[in-house]
Amino acid sequence: MSAQAATTIRADAADGRSTELDLANWQLEWMEALVCDVFARAIACDDGHYAHVKFIVGGGKKTRGKYEEETLKVMTTALREVGYEDDRGASACAECQGTYKYQHDTDKDLKYLHVFPRVTHASREGGEEMGSKGATASPEHRACACDLSEFKRLVEMYTPSFSQKRALLRRMKVMEQALSALEQKVIAMEQLSDREQKMYDSMREVASKIEFLQGALDDMIKKGRLTKGEQDEIVDDLTSKVKDIELMMSEANEESKPKKVEVLLAKKDMAQKKIDSVLGKPPIVYTVPHERELADLKKELNSLKKLQSESKGKLMSGADAAKCAKMPALEERIANLESNDDKGWYEDECRELLFPPKAAPKAVVKTVSASSGSKNAGWLSKASTGGARPSAKSNAAAKTTVANPFASLGDD
Repeated sequence: MSAQAATTIRADAADGRSTELDLANWQLEWMEALVCDVFARAIACDDGHYAHVKFIVGGGKKTRGKYEEETLKVMTTALREVGYEDDRGASACAECQGTYKYQHDTDKDLKYLHVFPRVTHASREGGEEMGSKGATASPEHRACACDLSEFKRLVEMYTPSFSQKRALLRRMKVMEQALSALEQKVIAMEQLSDREQKMYDSMREVASKIEFLQGALDDMIKKGRLTKGEQDEIVDDLTSKVKDIELMMSEANEESKPKKVEVLLAKKDMAQKKIDSVLGKPPIVYTVPHERELADLKKELNSLKKLQSESKGKLMSGADAAKCAKMPALEERIANLESNDDKGWYEDECRELLFPPKAAPKAVVKTVSASSGSKNAGWLSKASTGGARPSAKSNAAAKTTVANPFASLGDD
């Protein structure tokens, strides 16, 4: 599957065409193989053109089941590993080679990942013509290469949320493992390749940065700086951990190892306290930039599309034609707002945790008043006014009860 797709992408690039590839029913390992095969090196492209590959990575309720849940994450992780960078303003041009961007087309209800490969042009001597987005431009490479003070500034600026910090931490731990492997090769007096040597020389204070980032995550949990989605993810992780510990405790009891059981019980209690701490704080809410304007623009655009569709095959009035003439400008404005360049690192990857879909408004319950002497019918709700006014004495008693709910227990 991946080999056939790779052939299609190269053939389209050679002819100056863009490629659209639907990843429905793809296995995750096929995606990783495709990225490694096609995007790890520059591909030949028709003179004057720059390659563009559009992957369909997901969709709404009707098509969601066709795609692996981890499709977007696996694809972007694989792209970063071969030196690609997330760029929300990217397009098929010389400056944007080696970049990718995510798009959710709400009209088609499809999710896209646009990739702009590094290319070579046959008429240019010297082989690869690469943009400024090189192999060390990814956020995790940048984070590992700077000094500790600059790293703290980057974390504050580009990873404001818990999810983004956690995504960076996971990638930096992978980088730390790679650095450890290189150090072992150096100790064994093995020759490093040019790429390995460049990576080895660029990494600075990685362990200290990971320690700082872990501390920042713990601090956000303690202070309750988590969205509802982030809370749910942490609780799910900790709940799985508790189940694993309980299983190990059961095995330790069967093997008559009381000390091991004691250690495991302490770990279980600590995990449970973290769960209680997370659930004990109200979630925070991040607002989507230009959310209201985008909603209004999309509503207007959909209305004009409906008007245009209903007028197909008919003579449109001058007023309706003038309205429909605004559609290109509306589409351009929507695209500009959705591709804002002020996003932090990994925001698209973490989007569902940061900006959960809003719940549908509750249905209004109508009050059905009963006629005198008859029983109530249908749904009932308490009236907002009416009924006997409570006395001052009963009001005082109610206030006392709210102020001190334990007063009735007595001094014992």
